[in-house]
Amino acid sequence: MEFSEFVHTGPGTIAGRYLRRFWHPIGCSHELAAGQALPIHIMDEEFTLYRGASGAVHLVGNRCAHRGTQLSAGWVEGECIRCFYHGWKYDGAGQCVEQPAEAESFAQKVKIFSYPVQEYIGLVFAYLGAGEPPPLSRYPKFESADISLDVAGLKRICNYFNNIDNSLDNAHVRFVHRRHRDAAQDQIVLGDPVISVEESDWGIKRYVKYPDGKDLTFFFGMPNINYINGQVVDPVIKRADVMVFKVPVDDENHIHFEVRAIPMRGERGRSWIEERRSLRVKAEQDRPGLVRLILAGKLRLSDVDPNRIDFVMLEDEIAQTGQGAIAVRGNEHLGRSDRGVFLLRKIWERELRNLAEGKAVKEWVYRPEMVPTYPGA
Repeated sequence: MEFSEFVHTGPGTIAGRYLRRFWHPIGCSHELAAGQALPIHIMDEEFTLYRGASGAVHLVGNRCAHRGTQLSAGWVEGECIRCFYHGWKYDGAGQCVEQPAEAESFAQKVKIFSYPVQEYIGLVFAYLGAGEPPPLSRYPKFESADISLDVAGLKRICNYFNNIDNSLDNAHVRFVHRRHRDAAQDQIVLGDPVISVEESDWGIKRYVKYPDGKDLTFFFGMPNINYINGQVVDPVIKRADVMVFKVPVDDENHIHFEVRAIPMRGERGRSWIEERRSLRVKAEQDRPGLVRLILAGKLRLSDVDPNRIDFVMLEDEIAQTGQGAIAVRGNEHLGRSDRGVFLLRKIWERELRNLAEGKAVKEWVYRPEMVPTYPGA
């Protein structure tokens, strides 16, 4: 199977079929107010996400069945959404319930697609596959009353698999993130790590030994989850557990959803998170432009403030987008430091081949005891 099979996730593609077997975040809960509707573009499909008057979220098709206008341009009424164009109204199951201007209504015969959704750890998760969805995995560390959740959905201008590959690559940290780590006052010795990997019940477990003798373990959950136990946050917070979901938008863009378990409670935690959210607004506006300017040779990373909230993201995006919007993996020369990347692709190739041939694919399972607390946290 060609590597290109990994990167295309639209309807009918083999990777798209595989990804649609899992729950994926499609939005952040705090960005969807009651009575609000948003257009959603995930895996080369378009949807309408809205929150009803009760607070419940609903996900239906992107277009009205009447004349094809985008439903998110309409308005929410109770638990229904009404089309902006001619006022056709749909409930959360996609059933048309009103057809103004039709003397003889045939609403009961009209239905658009709807999809299961759940809100959890500050994210809106959706199941876009066929049949009954599997149970949504639970992560108790992110449910604790002793933390606050810092949640973000960050747009990235490269294929999602560029980012997934990076999740299994520890050797890049010494070079890509050297300025961020200085700014965050991190104490990890940034020498060349010795890396070993193994397949686990959830995905991939990665053992990394640094020159100072420090041994760390990292975790990747199939198909697209990076669990970082003890990521550097800033000089005040120091470290926090972070979950990252890399969700395709189309072949050349994806959303990097992240949830940080910040060790603060109450008003202090809320204030810290609100400040970070306000800083992200501007950062999200100018980061893609900065990446393009740096890759075009019109700006240097050293000219950018390393204390900006998304600096580590900017560093990663330069490296990953610098591979091309879709990395050309057939031209690579992998070494021993790429063991994690090699195993990741091997697993993906196996799973996609089994799916294409009608064979059973592995049922991945997360258990809380799989991810220990970061040493010294």
